[in-house]
Amino acid sequence: MTGEKNLQTLLAAMHPVLRDGEYVYVLWPHGKPLVPGIEAAVREAEGLTVVLPRAEADAHGLKYDFVAAWITLEVHSALEAVGLTAAVSRALTDARISCNVLAGFHHDHLLVPVADAARALEVLAELSAAHAAEPEPVRELRLRSEKPEDRDAVIALTAEAFSVSPVTGLPVEGEPVEVDLLRRLFASDAYLPELSVVAELDGEIVGHVICSRARADGIELLGLGPISVTPRLQRHGIGSALMHETVVRANAAGERGIALLGSTEYYPRFGFVPASSMGIEAPDKSWGDHFQFLPLALWPGGVHGTFQYAEPFAAVETNAGSGKR
Repeated sequence: MTGEKNLQTLLAAMHPVLRDGEYVYVLWPHGKPLVPGIEAAVREAEGLTVVLPRAEADAHGLKYDFVAAWITLEVHSALEAVGLTAAVSRALTDARISCNVLAGFHHDHLLVPVADAARALEVLAELSAAHAAEPEPVRELRLRSEKPEDRDAVIALTAEAFSVSPVTGLPVEGEPVEVDLLRRLFASDAYLPELSVVAELDGEIVGHVICSRARADGIELLGLGPISVTPRLQRHGIGSALMHETVVRANAAGERGIALLGSTEYYPRFGFVPASSMGIEAPDKSWGDHFQFLPLALWPGGVHGTFQYAEPFAAVETNAGSGKR
């Protein structure tokens, strides 16, 4: 996964997490074999500096002066990103909190005095909230029909977007089920090229949504999903742009309605209502109000029946994750 370079995005998405325990800096004794538990090391002309849990240092009789709390900034910053360290350091400096920074491949890590840990978390949360309050507008976002040559990028995007389950919030083991579903939809008779839409930003595909042919009570309808946005740009309006584009295209094509399985807090803003209120029953009654429906301009009304997704959905476990924005 490519690291984020945009400072506004980094600060808005930054999530500081406090590790358990206390950590110390130790000048490692020359010739002493390294021991388990070392978290970081820096070799200088004067010797080897290591960072390790305080308990480990005490167990080996190692001397230290500075006892720190370890805070990880859980946002994937690119190593060449400019300004993140400066912005964080400035905020902590203004709060009179000293800070030592360790840059990892995926995240930046801060070691602050143990006594200042709680206040440091508050300062970082305030810094992130200040930038999230007015997210940088997405520029040059282009919405277009997906093409066969986009497939690899769209599959990779979907795998990244669903690498953490939107249902459990936990990392997904192996390939997300939405990826296999998407492959099957692309190869299915239910695939509708004009309703497979990508969002492109500066030449990079950063979002995708697909609708496939579905039915209920003998009426042709659309089943929406999966919808994916690259994690670093979620909550920047890309998902909303894809949803609006889908509705416009579906109405222009003379479609009658769209069903989806997803968040009851997110999708009503586009006009979706519990499908059962429109006479459309979910394939699985346990979905409840998460199964939603949007009647389009040519909705005939008086439709009653169970919604039938395209065949690929039957081969893949369908869950609320199909509606990730």
